Amino acid sequence: MYQYSLEFFRLIYEGAIKSVEGVFDKAMKNDRKAYFITEFTWRLYKNVSRSLFEKDKLLFSWLICLKIMDEVQKETGGLDFAAVRFLMAGATQVEMTKPNPTGDGGWLGDKAWLSFLEMSKGFPQFAGFDDDLCKNIDAWEKIYNS
Repeated sequence: MYQYSLEFFRLIYEGAIKSVEGVFDKAMKNDRKAYFITEFTWRLYKNVSRSLFEKDKLLFSWLICLKIMDEVQKETGGLDFAAVRFLMAGATQVEMTKPNPTGDGGWLGDKAWLSFLEMSKGFPQFAGFDDDLCKNIDAWEKIYNS
């Protein structure tokens, strides 16, 4: 649906390069590089967003955000794309390994409970979250209802 030519990107690139000229001394390579990356990203975002349908602008912003986050975290292995996929698509687990603590028809649906189970099992930063939810079910219900 959307198509951008190489010439389109080349013009944005050249504009970003011209904007760096005269701003920093040649000796300040790291500052020039950081400024160029920021300027190029902003110009790309501004020019592409101008031609997008409103419904697609948020998705484009999200994709740029993910790419920036991946670049920033490159030294530590980059962005955890399994977590990004989970965030975007939700749980794929279909087997209920533990019963829903709110029971059938409770305030927590089975799909949400399956998401918590998969999250607890698949991501170390959430290990034990499902057990904590079961132990503190009343506190979590207050949060859910707030």
